[in-house]
Amino acid sequence: MTATQVSIVEAIERGSLGPFALGVSRHIVGEVLGEPTDATFANRKRTSCIWRYGTVEFHFNHDLLTLIHCDADALFDGGPSLIIEPWKLRLKMPLDELKSILDAKDLYYTGCDDPYAPECVLRLDSGFSVGFVLDPSAGLGSTGLTSWSIIKNG
Repeated sequence: MTATQVSIVEAIERGSLGPFALGVSRHIVGEVLGEPTDATFANRKRTSCIWRYGTVEFHFNHDLLTLIHCDADALFDGGPSLIIEPWKLRLKMPLDELKSILDAKDLYYTGCDDPYAPECVLRLDSGFSVGFVLDPSAGLGSTGLTSWSIIKNG
């Protein structure tokens, strides 16, 4: 099976990870990527509600994709079947740096506007979001980008 290549910049703009838009069936994900590297129930991969490819999680509800998420140190590791081009994103990237990049591309976002919050989530209209730790003394780990997700807005 040939690895599927996807781009985070396209996910940011479109709210889908390559061919994997929210609402696609579990069957399609499995057909394109093969068996997951891990699942919430190792002995029931076909009915598990979370499939993992590398560190990227595909969440299903009634066999339909409802969330794509990663909050691991290897933020863009899709395992052997999913090659993710991270664009300009990287682990521990400062919030202000990402905001500048998004502003330069004229991409509208909301969130992360409370200067006293220990962590925040920046959301784009596409459904793509990124999580940040802002306060190093809050016990949440190092500051900067810590996660990304694609989830339906609203």
